[in-house]
Amino acid sequence: MGTPVGLAPGLSRKLKKVLECRTDSPDLVASLNTLSIFYNENTPQSRRNLRSTIEDRSLHLNHEFLQASQTAQQALDRVEEEVNALAECCDNIAKALSSCSASTGDIISTTERLKEELEITSQRQDVVSSFLRDYQLSNQEINALRDEDLNDNFFKALSHVQQIHANCKVLLRTHHQRAGLELMDMMAVYQEGAYERLCRWVQAECRKLGDNDNPEVDELLKTAIRWLKERPALFKYCAEEVANMRHNALFRRFISALTRGGPGGMPRPIEVHAHDPLRYVGDMLGWLHQALASERELVLALLDPDAVVDTGSTVNRFSKSLENGTGKTESDLTFVLDRIFEGVCRPFKVRVEQVLQSQPSLIIACKLSNTLEFYSYTISDLLGRDTALCYTLWALRDAAQKTFLDILKSRERSFYDILPCFC
Repeated sequence: MGTPVGLAPGLSRKLKKVLECRTDSPDLVASLNTLSIFYNENTPQSRRNLRSTIEDRSLHLNHEFLQASQTAQQALDRVEEEVNALAECCDNIAKALSSCSASTGDIISTTERLKEELEITSQRQDVVSSFLRDYQLSNQEINALRDEDLNDNFFKALSHVQQIHANCKVLLRTHHQRAGLELMDMMAVYQEGAYERLCRWVQAECRKLGDNDNPEVDELLKTAIRWLKERPALFKYCAEEVANMRHNALFRRFISALTRGGPGGMPRPIEVHAHDPLRYVGDMLGWLHQALASERELVLALLDPDAVVDTGSTVNRFSKSLENGTGKTESDLTFVLDRIFEGVCRPFKVRVEQVLQSQPSLIIACKLSNTLEFYSYTISDLLGRDTALCYTLWALRDAAQKTFLDILKSRERSFYDILPCFC
């Protein structure tokens, strides 16, 4: 469509632009709807003031927007302040970290140095602990050796003393000879005191054994005897104590068996059968043999706790000890048993001699001689020939043989006296 005739060129362009505008576009429709809200009168004045009205409207809307966004703006300002504060704190932390990083290196180096010193100290502590364990006694062990009642702790402490004493000998071969000598002297004091205390305790326990006819030896006493055998002199004292106690106890038992019999009168007293020489002497010998077996078991349990018990065999226990290389133990046991049975030799010998002096018959004298010879060999095998009881038995055997021969010679002379009467 061409330009209308008679219009100015500028107006013509505006008119052309208006005519070309599409009235159904969304923007135009929205603009017209908004315009219809505040544009009520279509007058020339209103049309002239339309631009200013729109600007006032826009200004009013902006004021309302500012008022509505004032709260959000204040919140944003506070957030900005907090963010600035956090940033300042972060800057301060960064400065502190940068200052600490310099000192951290010193701390790390100091820590490494302290770790090395701690390791060295731990090694020294282990060395000191090992030294104290191998060369010193604890307070508990000292109390066990000196003050406490004799028990397993005493023997453990004594064993530790011996171990320390042996360690000191190794220490003498090094450049610590002075320390080794001092420790050996200290351990020697503990050791001697412990052995003296042990000896007194064993002697006291052995005295208690003399009060019973068939005492039992507990394991603690056996252990004490084993340890005491390390000191031969002290062991000898205890062996003598055992011998003396059992000597008196056996003498009382033998006299009681002869005169009073057993508990409640059973078995009957041996002297009840004094009218029967063979049974009388046989009962006394049987009692002595049985007593020897029981006393031997007791003495073996005391002085040789590690001996093999063989109650059902008559093999000489002492010969077994000799075969095992313990001749010293055999000598001690023989000494103790000889001392124990020494007390019964005299009453036994007196009674047998009385029987032999009572002029028994020839057959009785022969049987007495054989009986005494049998028990002499049996008890000699068990006790040994060089003991008081065996000397007594062999002497009585010889006396019985002499009595038998005397009776035989008397009968022979009587026979020769009456022989002419038959010729």
